[in-house]
Amino acid sequence: MNELNTIDYLFLKFRSVYIKLEDVCKEYYPHLCKEKVLEKARQHKFPFVCFRIDDSQKAPFFVRIEELASVLDEIYAQNYRGFQTSMQKAIQATI
Repeated sequence: MNELNTIDYLFLKFRSVYIKLEDVCKEYYPHLCKEKVLEKARQHKFPFVCFRIDDSQKAPFFVRIEELASVLDEIYAQNYRGFQTSMQKAIQATI
């Protein structure tokens, strides 16, 4: 059986290829208040593109599922490399 990848998981969770930023933040940025989320989206400070389908300021922001999956995978890979390095140093220290 094939392993579930990040895009597949996100699609199963959110049921869309364009996910509302609000839903992304509830899952991955629960520490941010609504005002801070909107500020970061307007200033392009998230590690993925946030866009509106309509020009209205009241329109919700969306995120492409592929970009979110890519960002999550890259963040994991960076942290995993750091973990491996620290574990190797710890092992070397015990030898």
